[in-house]
Amino acid sequence: RPMATIEEVLVPIYLLHRFQIEAVGKLIGGSYYFYTLRGDGQKTIEAVSEGRQQQAIAALIATLSPDVLQLPEGLAEKIPPRPPGYEKSRETFKGATGVTFDPLAPAASGAALTLNVLFAPSRAARMQRSGAPGFGTVVDSVLAATWFAGRLSGEAGEIQRQTNMIALQRMLQLAANSNADSDVRATALDAVNQLVEWLAGQSPTARTLRGHYSLARQQIDRMRSDPASVEALIPVSPPPGGPIGQETSGE
Repeated sequence: RPMATIEEVLVPIYLLHRFQIEAVGKLIGGSYYFYTLRGDGQKTIEAVSEGRQQQAIAALIATLSPDVLQLPEGLAEKIPPRPPGYEKSRETFKGATGVTFDPLAPAASGAALTLNVLFAPSRAARMQRSGAPGFGTVVDSVLAATWFAGRLSGEAGEIQRQTNMIALQRMLQLAANSNADSDVRATALDAVNQLVEWLAGQSPTARTLRGHYSLARQQIDRMRSDPASVEALIPVSPPPGGPIGQETSGE
């Protein structure tokens, strides 16, 4: 088989934890509930404890680390351009490098899976209603693990910047989502404002970081002046899980 088809094997193995992400996510803003009948004596609903939710948040935040998202050394170089008759499909990673395999594409999919769960509007609303730990804990944890984390270099730095932008996109989309709970939107917007203040205090000398921060400010300014423009942001779309073709909301 062509070496390029390593990618078809890589996708399900690299994203094997997607099912654990969804399962752990159900603890956040989650409840234990029963389909009770009148007079049967069963409990109706019991919220997951605050401590258990904090553990779940920490576990998901850990999956955003570049150390976790980075491919094993030398693997990307073993995946050449795809030969005729072996076109990319919805079951392969969507990259930005054209015919060559994009070594950052798996990391984008992995980060998107986690952030889709953490920023699911209904989950965020449940957290707002419960008050503890609250949706603010999620946005603070995401910012601490991405934008506010220490700067990395090399491929780890590239993955970090990519994850930063995906996180910002999710916050902007949630803040501009007219169907989301108003307190959830307010919390997401407050996180964006925190980031604006942080960016104002940064003065990196490296061109890549300067551009990275400038692009973030540009996207935020555009959302502030025209909230509808957020709809033009194209979200990262990971290859589908199983069953193939089933749409999931991460909630």
